[in-house]
Amino acid sequence: MRLDINLEIVAEEWDARLREFGGTAYHAAAWADYRVAGQPNATPVFYTLISDHEEAVGMALGFRTRSARRWLSGLTGRLEFDAMPAVKDNGLQTCMEFIRLIEDDARHHGDTVLAFGSFASPDRGEILKACHFTPRRRLEFELDITRSEDDLWMSMKSKRRSNIKKACRQGVVVADLPPEEGVAALRHLQAASAKRIVERGGRDITYKGNPRNDPVFTLASGGLGRLVGARVDGEIVSAYLFKCFNGLAYHTLSGHNRTALKTQAPTLLLWETLKRYKAEGMTRLNLGGCSADAVNEDSPEHGVYRYKRDWGGEVLQCTSGRKVLRPVAHGLVQTVRKAFGR
Repeated sequence: MRLDINLEIVAEEWDARLREFGGTAYHAAAWADYRVAGQPNATPVFYTLISDHEEAVGMALGFRTRSARRWLSGLTGRLEFDAMPAVKDNGLQTCMEFIRLIEDDARHHGDTVLAFGSFASPDRGEILKACHFTPRRRLEFELDITRSEDDLWMSMKSKRRSNIKKACRQGVVVADLPPEEGVAALRHLQAASAKRIVERGGRDITYKGNPRNDPVFTLASGGLGRLVGARVDGEIVSAYLFKCFNGLAYHTLSGHNRTALKTQAPTLLLWETLKRYKAEGMTRLNLGGCSADAVNEDSPEHGVYRYKRDWGGEVLQCTSGRKVLRPVAHGLVQTVRKAFGR
């Protein structure tokens, strides 16, 4: 097998083939635009795995970055993938060979670190272990929305159903948001959520980039992302960003203020969005994930774990992986960053 490697592609052709391999939004051409909008020093790399019979059998989207500082550039090469490769028939051996060839390319370019994420990806923990990556376990929560609405309703914990009914009584209204209004509302509400998350020991999710060049706008205006909001008395109190591609809707970002939590607006928003995607022909709704440690009651993510689990979907085991390809260079960079407090 061999790799066909491109820095530029025809988006429509790439996405059409990607759908045949069961690819997700994290492999799509518009995702590359989103990542570059948020990380201008990232170069998207489009990989296609070609079989010995000259047939395309796998696809992957990676991002190569290096420090903008010339004296660090040669030491800080990083090639990272937000999802595992999409391969024909989901073949394990094909996936392993694909990862090995990508590693060869990373070494050829002098990359110091190679990393594979696991968003919306089947668990490839055994492959990553066999290829000597350091694994990190995650959980994701996915609903099969081809099931009947009654079945989906009854699969939820009774508390979730009660909260949806409460939100309806409170007059919560759910609707899609146009990109400009939706992005502004999402970032404002993310800041409100961040305060609560930090207070309980979690990480700060406040957007710190330039609001005039927000990558979410790129995603939403490009058709891959959809912004949905919940209003109470005309005010947007809860907002979600979903990515929609190849039958899968994936919760990406969200933010809620205290009025949203009081009225249970986020739960109604998810339920109404689930029904809308079902009607539009989507087959799966992924509520996003959390660390594997979130199952423990002392984890700052335990509340997130319980909330997503209680929707009654499948709890998916996911594994991300990271490998240091140049240990000496990596160690030197870590020493420099530590010395300068970076």
